[in-house]
Amino acid sequence: MNARQTSRLILHSIARAPRTFALSVFGIAVGISVLTFFLALSLGMQKRVLGRIFPADRLEVVPPKTSLDSGAMGALDALGGLLGGSQQLSDALVEQLRARPEVAAVFPRMRLAFPVRGWGGDQLIGRTIYTELIIDGIAPEAVKDQTVPWQFKDYVSDKNPFCTEDKNCPEGWYCSWDINKCEPPVPVIVSPMLLELYNGSIARTHGLPRISGFLANKVRGLTFTAELGRSFVTKRQTGTAKQRRLALVGISDRAQTLGLTVPLPYVQRWNAEYAGDKSAKEYSSVTVQVRPGASVTAVVEYVRKLGYSIEDNGAEQAGLAVTLITALFVLVSLSTLVVAAVNVAHTFFRAIAERRHELGVMRAVGATEGDIKTLLLGEAVAVGVLGGVLGVLLAYLVGLGIDLLSRKVLPDFPFKPESYFWFSPGLVALLLGFSVLVCLLGALWPARTAAKLSPAQSLSGR
Repeated sequence: MNARQTSRLILHSIARAPRTFALSVFGIAVGISVLTFFLALSLGMQKRVLGRIFPADRLEVVPPKTSLDSGAMGALDALGGLLGGSQQLSDALVEQLRARPEVAAVFPRMRLAFPVRGWGGDQLIGRTIYTELIIDGIAPEAVKDQTVPWQFKDYVSDKNPFCTEDKNCPEGWYCSWDINKCEPPVPVIVSPMLLELYNGSIARTHGLPRISGFLANKVRGLTFTAELGRSFVTKRQTGTAKQRRLALVGISDRAQTLGLTVPLPYVQRWNAEYAGDKSAKEYSSVTVQVRPGASVTAVVEYVRKLGYSIEDNGAEQAGLAVTLITALFVLVSLSTLVVAAVNVAHTFFRAIAERRHELGVMRAVGATEGDIKTLLLGEAVAVGVLGGVLGVLLAYLVGLGIDLLSRKVLPDFPFKPESYFWFSPGLVALLLGFSVLVCLLGALWPARTAAKLSPAQSLSGR
């Protein structure tokens, strides 16, 4: 039989027994929908947890950590580690890491080595907030592929115009009173995690507006004041106090988690002025971005071989938890599919029993064993395709309903996702193929049994 004849026979068989076909499709659709639901949920968790909260391909290299149980020297070394470490992170280490084939990019970071306090927020929330500021610096090229990269740069220049008040300066600039020069605000980026924590905790506790939607765009450009060398919590003072205006220019996952990140040259200059030249040459950490598909383990081992440590960001534990949950979901789903495959096999055995005479006539008029197998397996493919499509569609609709219900019913919390699922094209294609495979496996034995029946046996009903 040619392909056209086989297709017509398949459609004819389906039309003759629509109830049987529908039950087989229903069984496969249920199994595939359960599998699709749990896999899409697992992928969504991985994308959310490992992609945004605990990025597994990003390492934070820090000075070596030492033990406290090695006597006085060990205690001293441990204290040094807490304050920056005895083996400091230098430009030489940065170049060594950049030379590794597994590494896509390296971004040195430097934390301010002196107290800073700040105030602002009235533009956004209608009241002024006073707080200690945690500030670090990162090279501008580290965020060149992200939000408003052209604004995140070092603006300091000797050619800035002199001034006595803000109105003497270009629009958006201010007059720095300690040097009587016009300066643009220091560009600042913050992490999505910081906004999530603000929305899920601080805003709800203190009755402040959430920063989302319109406000998420409005927050860019928010300005506030930082006073270098001063603190609200202690009487410690460092050097001559200077006030600098800061402006939020973007939200980036390259920013430090719980603080503000500015271009590295600002931190280097401020550290040199307030904490000495040494603090302007020692990085607090080095962020390493591993290439897609490259071995993260190899980079970790190399870093430790050099005598440095990797800061634990919880990615390994989170990845293990997600993997275990995914495995559990898959096992539950596969058990459903096993039942569906058994149902397909049972259905086809029953169909063969009902069609023995028909199959015998086909063999008598010249149909080969291969023709009989092709016919029955073609019917199985039809069941698999239709059942797979319906199963994926059902899982998608259920996932969509859960997402809508979550937005309306569940309160806001840190990292609340827009969607808990990820229905990627690759996942859909894989599941459709798997659906067809399950049906083929379920129909293979019945098809072989039917093909081996002789015309005499089929026509006699024995």
